[in-house]
Amino acid sequence: MRKNFILLLLILFAKNSQSQNEISDCIKKTFTESIKFDSSGNQMLDFFAWTKCVIEKQIPDFITTSISGDTIQMSKLKGKIVVINFWFIDCHPCIAEMPALNKLVDEYKNKEVVFLAITWEVAKRVYNDFLSKYKLDFIILPDAQKVIDKVAGSGYPTTYILNQKGIIKAAWNGGSTSEKAETEYYEKAKPFIDELLKAE
Repeated sequence: MRKNFILLLLILFAKNSQSQNEISDCIKKTFTESIKFDSSGNQMLDFFAWTKCVIEKQIPDFITTSISGDTIQMSKLKGKIVVINFWFIDCHPCIAEMPALNKLVDEYKNKEVVFLAITWEVAKRVYNDFLSKYKLDFIILPDAQKVIDKVAGSGYPTTYILNQKGIIKAAWNGGSTSEKAETEYYEKAKPFIDELLKAE
């Protein structure tokens, strides 16, 4: 019995390590191998290659604390759809899309959908320099550089939509600062969330 338990732990550890390596590999490829050139000969990252790489990958487990003091553990969110947004305070496209983010939260507030906003910003700065000016209804996870190093690192804002098993089903980078930013994220994310809810 003890041997079986130890074997099970080793298998789970191996699977978790593999998922972390797979995500890390996608990030590495984006910054080292997925380079292309624009019409002026300037280097630019091929985010399409990154997106193609991360889709269908298992998100690695992580534990962090929300700005309200709650512990959030990724593995305990299994069975729910998880929408993750990586952002920071001085990211103008991040700020511009927040009305669309809030609209999503409002629409799915009675569904099994969790919305996480992950940033490296310290909690004090989020309170003083962000929440005093803007509204974000996602669960805000500050001081989360270790989480970002594991699963993001490809540009801002970055979005993942995970199915009920923690598999990435949608991913995209960047955003706009124009008026369309106020609805674009909502229109982009909603079809994926609706499809995953149907699959429950």
